[in-house]
Order: sequence, then C-alpha cells, then structure tokens
Amino acid sequence: MVSTPNSPQSGFFWKPLLITALALLAVRIGVLLLTPLTLQGDEAQYWTWSRDIDFGYYSKPPLIAWAIGFSTWLFGNAEWAVRLPSCLFQIATGLVLAMLGRRLFDDRTGLWAGIVWMTLPAVAFSSLLMSTDALLLTFWALALLQWDRLVKGGGWADVLVLAIAFGLGLNAKYAMSYFLLCAALHLVISREARRGLLTNALKPIVGFVLGGTMILPNVWWNAAHGWATVGHTADNANYQGIVLHFDKFGEFLGSQFGVFGPILFAAFILCLPWTRQRIAALTAERKFLIAFSVPILLLVCGLSLMSRANANWAATAFPAATLLTVHVLMSRPVWIKASVALHVAVALLLYGAVVMPDASVRLLGRDPFKAIPDWTDVAREVEAAAQASGTSVLLLDDRMITASLSYALRDRPLILRAWNHDAKIDHHYEMAWLYRPQDDGDRVLLVTPHGVDAIVDAFDQATVLPPITLHGRAGRDRTLELRLLEGAKQ
Repeated sequence: MVSTPNSPQSGFFWKPLLITALALLAVRIGVLLLTPLTLQGDEAQYWTWSRDIDFGYYSKPPLIAWAIGFSTWLFGNAEWAVRLPSCLFQIATGLVLAMLGRRLFDDRTGLWAGIVWMTLPAVAFSSLLMSTDALLLTFWALALLQWDRLVKGGGWADVLVLAIAFGLGLNAKYAMSYFLLCAALHLVISREARRGLLTNALKPIVGFVLGGTMILPNVWWNAAHGWATVGHTADNANYQGIVLHFDKFGEFLGSQFGVFGPILFAAFILCLPWTRQRIAALTAERKFLIAFSVPILLLVCGLSLMSRANANWAATAFPAATLLTVHVLMSRPVWIKASVALHVAVALLLYGAVVMPDASVRLLGRDPFKAIPDWTDVAREVEAAAQASGTSVLLLDDRMITASLSYALRDRPLILRAWNHDAKIDHHYEMAWLYRPQDDGDRVLLVTPHGVDAIVDAFDQATVLPPITLHGRAGRDRTLELRLLEGAKQ
C-alpha cells in the first residue's frame, strides 16, 4: 500500500531521500567550486548562446541557454555557475523518480529508486557538466509521473503539469518526442492503461497538444534560420544507407554498462520479457516501465547499427529502467546496495581527479584529462598578440576553439568572428558570428589550428606571427597559427 504524506511511513521515505539528495548536492557543488578545469567546447558554446537569449540556436532548442542565462544572472559567469543547473536538475530527477516509484510500488522502492538515480555513473559525471540531457531528464521523469496519474483517472491539473513537462522537455531536447512513441506503445501492451483512458482519453491528448505548442517559437526560429537545428539533428544521425556497423553497435551497447552501471544494466537486461506471453503476464506497473524504456534502447541500438549513436542518446530510457530494475531487485536488496556502493566509489575517484588533476597523474600514472587544455593561458597569449598587432577582431575557423576562446576572453575587449570555408553553415558561429569586412573592418588577427592558405588568399597582406602552443595535459599539444591579415578582398 502506498503511504500518504501524513502516514507513519512518510518520514521513512522523505527523511533519508532528502538527506541523500542534499549530501550529494553539497558534494557536487563543492567539486564545481574547486575544480580547476575550465569550460570546454560545447559547454562554452552553450554559455555564448546564453549571452543572446533567443527561441533557438544552431544545434539545440533554447532551454539550455535560458538555464545558463538565469544561473549566470544570479551568480556571475564563473564555471561553477554555468554548470550549476545540471547539478540541480539531476537531483530533481531523482526526487521525481522517487515519488513515481512510491506511487507505483511502495515507499522502500521509491526511496531506493531515487537514491540509485542520483548515484548512477552517468548522473554523477554529467552533474559536473552542463548538458541538455540534465534538463531533459527532469521533465521526462515529471511527464512519466503525470502520465501514470492520467491513465489512473487524473484530473485537469495533471493535464496542465503534463503539458508543461512535455513542452519544456521539447525545448530542452527534441528527444522528448520519444515520449509520444512510448505512450502509444504503453496503450498497445497494457489493457489497464487502455481501460483507464476509456473515459479520459481527451485529457492526455490536450496535454500533449498544449505542450507541443510550447515548441512553436522554436519552430518559427528554425523556419527563419533555414531549419538549422533540424538539419543538424539529421546530420547527427549520419545515415549512410543499409550498411550494418556491428562495431558501432557493440560500442554503444557496451557503453550502456558504464552509463547505468554494470550490475544494474545486467539486471535490467535479464528482467526483460522476450516473448509475447511473458509481456502479457506482466503487472500493469511493469508494462508501464517497459513501454517507456525498451523502445528507446531498441531505437538507438538500431541507429548505432545503421550508422552510429553516442552513449547518451538513450538517456531517456533510464528513468523508467531505473524504477523497473530497482523494483525487480527489491527481493535481493544486496545487489542494489552493492551497485550504489560501486557507483559512489567510482564517483569519489572521479571527483578527486576533477578537483586535483595533477595529483591523479601521480597516483594513477596517467592523466584522465589529458586532452583538456587550459584556455586561460591561451586567451592571455591571444590577447597579447592582438594588442601587439593593433587589432581587436579575432578571425577563427574552428567551432570548439571559437567557443572555448569566447568564454576565456569574456572580459576582454575583443571581437570574435567566424570564417566560413564554404557556403554551408556548419555551426552556430558561422551563422551568428560570420566575418563581414564591411562591418568588422579589413584588419584581423587569424587564429587557426588548420591550414591558412585559403583564408590568407582572401586578403591583400598577411604577416606571420609567432604561433601559440595549445598545451593539452600530459603532453598533448597542438599549434595555433597566427596571422595578421589586412586588406580583405570584397
């Protein structure tokens, strides 16, 4: 029986759950404050988006920029403030899943589901990085809770919350649309769900339609910008026809043991029903959780087989998978506790390395962050070269370097502009920061890790300047070529 908030068991549920959440939150914020690792690549790009609030951006819907913008408005532009929303949203997801687990099963299952989620390897890692998944998963979990309420006779207040969760999820990442596929499958395999919506079918439809209207400003933005985000999403799929990539499939499937943890992912696979008869014999709760996890994993596994798939592309499968796996393992709680202990141990090692990267080199004999450069030093050298050259315009042709330098130079009076080698828009900076001589002047400092001939040929004069070494950790160095370019040819 599910306890009410005022029942004797309610304290058992809320007290340890909130203590765990607050303890993990404190540790992770401490790590964010102490780490010397600067913003890199995508994180820095999202920060630049947040400086120009809009309804859309080249590769993502707008919610991540809004979240960073709000956080940095409150706390300033330090790295920890940029990453803070991810940390908060991951904890929030755990709390929502705990409430759903309590509703579906009992207090103990809900409590362990929340704790397991908050300590998952992927969650421990991504809590230190600003990403769209952190936002998406909170709204996905909230939509799961509301969907369960609606198929069990929920009211119009539940419809409103479902609409908000679905709409904000779409504005976090288009993968929120998987929810519709999973909901449809749930109705197919669950007689209980169909019966619950027999006299209530209009409510979830209204919820999804209202939520869908929240993405319309982003659709308008895409239409006004040549469907940039849609095109980028299609490019990410990298479909190359019917060619089976078993190596990519193996890489993706293997990565899920790291994302979910080896014990939990193995238990999840073993508890799945693989025949129609076994599916029919499942409880309503298990059908619900399978419908919102297995289709996503199968879809992304198929994508990995046909082209490729990143480890996080199946992230929306794991809220329901967490609840299902914890429920199955409640009869053998030692496995849940062993998994949590393993995940906490791995997280502590990770956090120690993040806070003291130099110490990790001495202890491990290798640098886990060997490819991460210190952009503060690079920015200082670039600024000095610009001042010596008498120009305030930097011309760049690499997205990741543009993003990282834009953050590192955020307090400097320098203008960053992107060079487009062809007519195709390949990233945000080619769309929003494109170099135009008539607006930016014809005297610029070129900073590039690539060949310079094509760019130099577009100017009347080029002066070679000393290159800058981009020091990656553990000796992984790259060279940034510098040229003072004058007289842009129109």
